[in-house]
Amino acid sequence: MTVSTTRRRLLQGAGVLTFVAVGGAIWRAHDREVFVEPSGPAYDPWRLWNAPDFAGTPLALVAAGILASNPHNTQPWIFRVSEGQIDVLADTARDLGTFDPYLREMHIGLGCAIENLVLAAPANGYEASVEAAPGSLFDVERGGMVQAATIRLSQGGGERDPLYAAIPHRHTNRYAYDRQRGFPEDLLRRIATMPAENGVAVSVFTEGEAFEALGQTIIEATDAIVADDEMIEDSHRWFRDGPREMARERSGLALDTAGLSPALLAAAKFLPALPAKQSHGAWAGQTRDTHIPTAALLGLISLRDRYDRPQTLAAGRIWQRIHLEASAAGIAMHPLNQPVEMADRDRQLERDAVWEARLGAIIGDPAWQPTFAFRGGYPAREAIASARRSVEEVTKAE
Repeated sequence: MTVSTTRRRLLQGAGVLTFVAVGGAIWRAHDREVFVEPSGPAYDPWRLWNAPDFAGTPLALVAAGILASNPHNTQPWIFRVSEGQIDVLADTARDLGTFDPYLREMHIGLGCAIENLVLAAPANGYEASVEAAPGSLFDVERGGMVQAATIRLSQGGGERDPLYAAIPHRHTNRYAYDRQRGFPEDLLRRIATMPAENGVAVSVFTEGEAFEALGQTIIEATDAIVADDEMIEDSHRWFRDGPREMARERSGLALDTAGLSPALLAAAKFLPALPAKQSHGAWAGQTRDTHIPTAALLGLISLRDRYDRPQTLAAGRIWQRIHLEASAAGIAMHPLNQPVEMADRDRQLERDAVWEARLGAIIGDPAWQPTFAFRGGYPAREAIASARRSVEEVTKAE
């Protein structure tokens, strides 16, 4: 066999291998939807939220409720619907484990859904009143459905709240913000002067010692979570590996909403999913290098009693209104609850209340207990919608 024949066969073989590699890459890019924005039934609730099918019925309120902010996109709700009321149930099986040992963040998410329900009531001919289930979060039993609140409905409607129209435009934005543009003064005033009712208060910072202290506390709390193997495993089970898994679950976190640059997003979607330690390490890096340095505003929502159920639901309602107000003004928002999650973890493990003390020093008033932290600013990129379970999936008839 001559040298030229050998070379020709090797080159032919290389060509086949190249074709196979490129073909495989094209297939994987298509299968993983590397270069397209997510779509399909898991995202239809954002488009169909006020469709005529549900108009003028309690299901129209549920269609708005399912678009609410909630922790890790766990969507921890079931709605028991009758003509005169909607019972909001906590689906305690959809919890975050050691990330949320007292179901505090779950109930904040339920409060967000309640606010959307109430906003949707007048547009559908109802007046709505909220009755929160009394008691402490320490007493909530896990493993089933637990009633969190009842929405009483009566005919009448009334004036539509302007925030109703913002419901489908509210998305968590994990991209960088343009800190140089600052934060709109009128929006800052509206957030800062939200009434301290139902045991809820809002604190916002755009500069100064409290702003710097809160930012550093969030960064260090994130590092502490990443160092806790049990916490990151409980968090990681809500990450979805690719469009097929998301289409099946219609909940949880996807790479598309992680705040990655287009190039990094494409690479991350193409490659196999990272293990919990690496993916959460990347999250810590984003918190340190992007989320805090680019924030124009940092804020805290505080309660008189962080583990009181009615107060926790009220905190969720306030957060939903803040986020809707921001969305209507073209401002991005992003929960950064890591310090409060670590305060819960300290309590769970009966450790010294280190994170509680740090949050308390920022507030400067021992009568208030921070339960929710967030950032805001003009976004560098617009966020996209996260997946949602349908109205039919989360509704039970009375």
